[in-house]
Amino acid sequence: MKPKIFYIGDNRNSENWGRGASIALRQMLSDEFEISGSVPGESFNLSKADAGYVGMLIPHRFYRHFRYLLERRARKSIGWYIRLEELCGARDFIAEDPSVSINNLISYKGRNPELARIYDEASQADLIVIDGDGDIIFSAPPRRSALFFLAMIELGVRLKKPVFLVNSMISDCPKTGRNMKTMTSYAEMLRKCRAVTLRDPESLKYVQTEMPETNCSLIPDSLFSWFPIYQTGESRLPASGDFTLPFPEKEELWGKLDFSEPYICIGGGASAAGSPDVAEQSYSQLVASIKQLGYSVYLTENDLPDSFLYRVAKEQGVGVIPATTSILTCGAIVSNARLFISGRYHPSILASLGGTPCIFLGTHSHKSASLSRVLEYDVHRQFSALPQGSEIDEIVLLARDYLEQGESIRSRIRGIAKSRYEEALTLPSLLQRHLNG
Repeated sequence: MKPKIFYIGDNRNSENWGRGASIALRQMLSDEFEISGSVPGESFNLSKADAGYVGMLIPHRFYRHFRYLLERRARKSIGWYIRLEELCGARDFIAEDPSVSINNLISYKGRNPELARIYDEASQADLIVIDGDGDIIFSAPPRRSALFFLAMIELGVRLKKPVFLVNSMISDCPKTGRNMKTMTSYAEMLRKCRAVTLRDPESLKYVQTEMPETNCSLIPDSLFSWFPIYQTGESRLPASGDFTLPFPEKEELWGKLDFSEPYICIGGGASAAGSPDVAEQSYSQLVASIKQLGYSVYLTENDLPDSFLYRVAKEQGVGVIPATTSILTCGAIVSNARLFISGRYHPSILASLGGTPCIFLGTHSHKSASLSRVLEYDVHRQFSALPQGSEIDEIVLLARDYLEQGESIRSRIRGIAKSRYEEALTLPSLLQRHLNG
């Protein structure tokens, strides 16, 4: 009988292209384990009153009906009611101290079905696996998702279950600096994990230096396990991009994608999406400059906050690949591109699986810069998330260089991606080894 995993951080239902990594991770784990329960990534990012509030005046089942009636039928905000509940003592069960979080979970699980489900599924599992992804950044204030992971490690410890943190990056926040309280909590909790796997060398070095008691190792992102998918004719695209458009098929998207001729893709980024007006101006200049290379340019909405790209597309007369496009099709599009420019981590991996050279834009952490090292680029340059003027000129020069290298650079990137694929496949055996050891 396969050991049962309670899987934390399942992002398969997210519009973010990183959902591919969650699908790939589940596929790998399912070869040797049974995933008996999971917590979707959305569960700890939704409005707190949806899933995470405790001490409410009314049970959650009534609250959900109340919210539906008010917001869907009366078209009114629920915010005033949440503020009323807070005045009466309602609070998020997640706290900066993971012991407080789990005390809240245990105390209120009888009134909150989501908390009860988490507790019951964790209790019934043989091990707990947390997909850290890109959420463990020690920002101030702390990310709720990072605090949720701490709570789940604490829950596993109390239930005497082996806990594994996998597929993760860990870093300070480049904007707010290091949140020492959160970092100290992680140092304490990670040493209680059976094993921790980091997906990039910077994160590994960080943990080895700042949290030396952690049993950690480097295993590339689970998305590299999809390497074989993009090495066959099955990943070829239809000549007309209209065949790839997802529901609802927006009229303004029709007739803008032609995959019968070489093309370049440009994607968004979390940092850029945080300043959509500035991003629109910056990306419009970038697209105009890249178009001068003589290729069609298509924009990739790698996550819903990248929606500013639709305005750029309209201004520049180029096509857009929506975030809701089938993830395998998304991968086929960027892996067959001549070049990919983006501030997104997983879309850049998808591009690399087909040998597409990437130009990395800035992010909220070292994600992009570290990926250039994982993929063994000669130059580890991370451009600004919002490139301007002379920096755009540098991007164009680098793009021209990559395009001129043609199949030679593509073959080299594919070879490195294959090595990362083979390394990524070792994760299930590592879990088994530490589970039985």
